[in-house]
Amino acid sequence: MIKNLKKTFPYTIPIFISFLFIGISFGIFTSSKGYAPWVSPLTSVVIFSGSIQFVVVEAMHAGMNLLSFILIVAMMNIRHFFYALTCLTKFSGMSEGRRIYSNYALCDEAYSMIMGVPVPDDMKKEDFYFSITFLLQAYWFLATTLGGLLGNFVKTEILGIDFILTALFLVIYLSQWKQTDDHFPAVLGVVASVFSLIVFGENFILPAMIIILFFLYLEFRKTQTIKIQ
Repeated sequence: MIKNLKKTFPYTIPIFISFLFIGISFGIFTSSKGYAPWVSPLTSVVIFSGSIQFVVVEAMHAGMNLLSFILIVAMMNIRHFFYALTCLTKFSGMSEGRRIYSNYALCDEAYSMIMGVPVPDDMKKEDFYFSITFLLQAYWFLATTLGGLLGNFVKTEILGIDFILTALFLVIYLSQWKQTDDHFPAVLGVVASVFSLIVFGENFILPAMIIILFFLYLEFRKTQTIKIQ
């Protein structure tokens, strides 16, 4: 296994660098909310989804309504279900334990590498794919652990640390906007959120989620009708 990890490591260096900075930021962010240093690495094991981990910490700190939280998590991470489906054949040669772990650790970056990086000639595909998922979670775990420890020792207030979550979602939003030609869901999300914020105030999240789901369902039905015709 160590040999396979060494062969795979050079392919993952860019992600390692990005995970290092974001993971440390998450650890410091978690500590800034008053949580112990072990909380950030624990979420990296139990959850392992960068954006959702930020949401979990913020939701726990703010006392967010449970239903609103469930809807947000479901809408943000539903794509991982389709990731797993499209990787069924790629993971077919793995042992059951490795296959279960690889599906669990299938983050966006791991999925992109599995789909886009050719398997080295001197490695089996199942060894390469498993090494990718293992290394990427290891990077994130180490970075969030380091951030949690650093945050525990940083006693002065770090201005702007709360903006990390906003900046992260903005980057995700712009990235998804560039990757697709259909901008209806993105525009719908903004319009529904702004409308709900004006009408419902600080409790806008749940109404916004309901509006988004309703119009996405209508758009889906419309698309299916056009295909049938």
